Amino acid sequence: MFYTIDNNLVTDFFNDLDTIFTSSRYPKPKNYKTSSDEDGVTLTMNVPGYNKKTIEVTIDNGNLVISGKPNTGDTDGFEKRFTLNDNFDTDNIEATVADGVLTVLVSYLEEVKPKKIEVKVK
Repeated sequence: MFYTIDNNLVTDFFNDLDTIFTSSRYPKPKNYKTSSDEDGVTLTMNVPGYNKKTIEVTIDNGNLVISGKPNTGDTDGFEKRFTLNDNFDTDNIEATVADGVLTVLVSYLEEVKPKKIEVKVK
């Protein structure tokens, strides 16, 4: 479900630079999905063969960078970049990996989150 405030935020956030390098032995993450709610945007990405030690999530010059290197010592891996706009709280990003799926939650700044207005009866 997308809220009015999210119309351009999700598009801007996932303005994919699509910089991917891969190894044939360790498949690149081909699929990722995004969802949005009033708290932020969640990205889920299939990362088979990668784990907590072989995946890195960083913020670099306004980009969310997800990269992975196989733990076999190979130099091949993958890197995927997503452009962040100023509506996201880059100090409040959570990333987890389980069963070959990476989940990244990027929260909106408090000032851009939807606010509920109480309707009063007169």
